[in-house]
Amino acid sequence: MKKLLCFFACALALCPPARAHAFDEDHKEVINGAMLHFRVRGADRANPYIVLLHGGPGFSSHMFYTWGTRLEKSLNVVYLDQRGCGESARLTVADPAAPKPSEIKGYTLATLVEDIEGVRRSLKADKWYVLGHSYGGLLGVEYVAAHPEHVLGYVHMDGLVSMPRMQADILDDAAKKITADAAIAPTVRALLGDQIKALRALPPDDPQRLFGALGLATGPGGLYFAGDQAAAFPAFLRQIGASVQPYHVPYAALAPAPEPTAALIANGHFLTRDDTPLLAKIVVPTLILNGKQDGVITPQAAEAVHGSVKGSRLIEFDDCGHFPFLEQPDKAAAAVLAFIPSHRHPENMPAALTKRPRAAYSTRKRDLPWHAAIQGER
Repeated sequence: MKKLLCFFACALALCPPARAHAFDEDHKEVINGAMLHFRVRGADRANPYIVLLHGGPGFSSHMFYTWGTRLEKSLNVVYLDQRGCGESARLTVADPAAPKPSEIKGYTLATLVEDIEGVRRSLKADKWYVLGHSYGGLLGVEYVAAHPEHVLGYVHMDGLVSMPRMQADILDDAAKKITADAAIAPTVRALLGDQIKALRALPPDDPQRLFGALGLATGPGGLYFAGDQAAAFPAFLRQIGASVQPYHVPYAALAPAPEPTAALIANGHFLTRDDTPLLAKIVVPTLILNGKQDGVITPQAAEAVHGSVKGSRLIEFDDCGHFPFLEQPDKAAAAVLAFIPSHRHPENMPAALTKRPRAAYSTRKRDLPWHAAIQGER
């Protein structure tokens, strides 16, 4: 934790301020019984709103500040720090490994979904767009299924749907990558293989299985980024440092919060959460974005979501892992902006998207002229 905060201190000192915005509002409001922080930036208050749901649990919306500027000409972007995260009120837990019921009372996915709805009401936005990334995808699916009457469209970006599937996919991908990595010594490879075997033997509701899998993804498995993960993570932190420098964000607000994960686990069934059945209940226009090299939320998982959400569209990015807004920021923004106007102005939607049934939306370039245009491919 101390090393992370020191890194941010250096990043904030060295990075230049971000550009100004037509309007930039900082909100700290008591919503649904908790102080929630959200920043709203845009060019025209008449534009539709889009709320960005960050991953974690425990990260913050600051990770979107740089990428979000690409959307702000057409959309009023709501950067929401979820309850207990970022600049929102943090949970006070003496021991995150063993939180007391009184410390985490009410911290559930249902509460977080209603927090999102509370922010919409606070902004007096009758309808808005929703984007969920990673764990934020789980919240996005639950919110869109619960409040479709207030959703113009949903963007599922490398989004979580099933905790058991994610854990299994991470272990499978880590095993493949470690086996193929010639730089790993045979003895180390054998030890990691034994670790993966032991984690597979644990039930999905055992926290050790989740944390062990995530440890492999961030460590020897290197499953988050398409390129050099060891170099990508520091670059990610530097980008966050640059984006928050004008706002004088406290260093502690930038550090990932461990309490939300502990609270969700303790309050019931988070580790076995599988929202696959909810996908069939999504009735709003839906765009699914995924990195082709994502080893956490795999392309196969994204294709399963696409097959379950009626009328959805799927775009997969080459040279991209778990973070399209970092690894392919221009292409990810172009995909979102091309999706948004198509529902405000149906006459502007490419014919290829209005005429093909869901089953025809494969990732094959020759089937997707719109996809090829976004990717800059011919």
